[in-house]
Amino acid sequence: MKIIKKFSFVLISNLITIQILFAQIENVPATHSVYSFLKRMELKGIIENYYDGVLPLSRKQIANFISVISENRNELTKVESKILDDLLIEFEYDLKSTTQNSFNLFGRNYDVVSGLVRGTFQDREKHLYVFRDNNINLFFDGLLNFDFRRFTGSQLTDNASFIEGGFRFRGSIYNKVGYYLLLTNAQFWGSRDVLKMDKRIKQSFALSTLETKNFDFLEGYAKYQTGPISLQIGRERILWGRSYGDKLLISDYARIFDAIRTDFEYKFLKYTFLHGWLNGRKSYSYIPEYNNYEPVAVDKFVAAHRLDIAFTKYLQFGIQEFEIYSNRSVDLGYLNPISFFESVQRARGERDNGFLGFDIKIQPFKNLELHADMFFDDIEIPMLGKNRWDNKYAFQIGLFAVDPLFFKNLDFMFEYTQVDPYMFSHNRSLENSFANDDVLLGTQIGPNALSWYFKINSYITNRLTISASYELQRSGENEYDSNGILIRNVGGDFRIPLRMNIDQIPTKFLDGKICHTQIIQFFTTYEFINEFYLDFRYKRFESKFKDLSNKTFYHDFGMTLRIDF
Repeated sequence: MKIIKKFSFVLISNLITIQILFAQIENVPATHSVYSFLKRMELKGIIENYYDGVLPLSRKQIANFISVISENRNELTKVESKILDDLLIEFEYDLKSTTQNSFNLFGRNYDVVSGLVRGTFQDREKHLYVFRDNNINLFFDGLLNFDFRRFTGSQLTDNASFIEGGFRFRGSIYNKVGYYLLLTNAQFWGSRDVLKMDKRIKQSFALSTLETKNFDFLEGYAKYQTGPISLQIGRERILWGRSYGDKLLISDYARIFDAIRTDFEYKFLKYTFLHGWLNGRKSYSYIPEYNNYEPVAVDKFVAAHRLDIAFTKYLQFGIQEFEIYSNRSVDLGYLNPISFFESVQRARGERDNGFLGFDIKIQPFKNLELHADMFFDDIEIPMLGKNRWDNKYAFQIGLFAVDPLFFKNLDFMFEYTQVDPYMFSHNRSLENSFANDDVLLGTQIGPNALSWYFKINSYITNRLTISASYELQRSGENEYDSNGILIRNVGGDFRIPLRMNIDQIPTKFLDGKICHTQIIQFFTTYEFINEFYLDFRYKRFESKFKDLSNKTFYHDFGMTLRIDF
């Protein structure tokens, strides 16, 4: 009898493994809540080789992790077990190649109205349309958001609301090619300036430059995968770095950019290569014959690659290079995924902006992770340890604790970030700053600044999550006169590099006008029906210069109804 049971278990496990081999090729968006759940599972020792230094991951990778977690359900809390049940429904097709727990509105025999009534209240994964056979599959979803926000502060007091609708379709072809397209458009009422305070919405070109009362977003890519290697071309949100708050290297503050990406993952190794097309700074050229100004855009690119090594289940090490170059066409040297960028840029005459980074994460105990990141903007080996402007770096240390002090279903995060003066700028070309569309790619505290960050996530139920965060920042700002003319540069603006024979050398950390900033945020998400979400948020921002009595502050209240059908 025991032999039969053992044989049955092995057979079922093999069947699941075979099915996962044919899971979807496309990615799970980097902002999906599944990544927070996987981080908890990694720290609890349930999954391993979870490489979260670059997100997103593919649905196939996520499905593999979910399968392992399902086999260790006895180690989960009741809330975690219910979250797992939700994920087993959401990723059912990736796990089993079935859609028994999915609702397909236009794939049923009943009419649309009765289908909406039936499907809305079912605890199933909802789609407008699903097509699948042995070779091709398609999942088509509708998206609808209703948002209202109230903003009060020292410089602005107003309201804004919008309705955002769109669609998303994704799928795989012959288990080799994945595709993804997301398109949304929003109509808004009220203050444009209030919407510009939102880190996602302000990235829309339409909102910031056009006078229309709408804004839109687009993501789309094609991806090919064979064995451990994948190649992707298109645009999607990418997060790069181990940070628990704002990513040090590529965060969700900068506008999404088009890129070519390739990944290789095998056992204890993962390699990622990226080449992206960025937006340079805005400028205009006057055309006399038309008595008008023509926008001028320079070509700007980012090349990056990263190697992750899992020495043990509890220790991962990462090394990465970034290169920003501009004012020329695509450089083949930076399109080569097997290369050393620093040597390439030297061969190009040292005109590009190179960065080198190292990071490590370690689990000294179960439910606890420590990480440390170093990101260098130029390294002069003989000058290491000396107060030199040409050895600039940013570093970050952090702690992530799961269920601390026996508080179940709770995450606690702490992070300290420090950025040297003149970091992310470039003295040979202003266009080579570490930015996209004049917004820093990574951490938003900027150069010549530090940050203390604390965050708590509480999983009340599988459908109700409450988050709270507090951040304290200090920054040394450049000094300007009453006419806005720069009178003292201390390296507090990534747009302004050190000016030889003008600015002070050696540099001093937190020199200039000292600004203290405090940010408090609360966020609650309640999924009252499967794929129907109600979000509540609050943000309090206060900024004050040390030698001045006046301060800048605001309160941002908002709520959103999100529907994914």
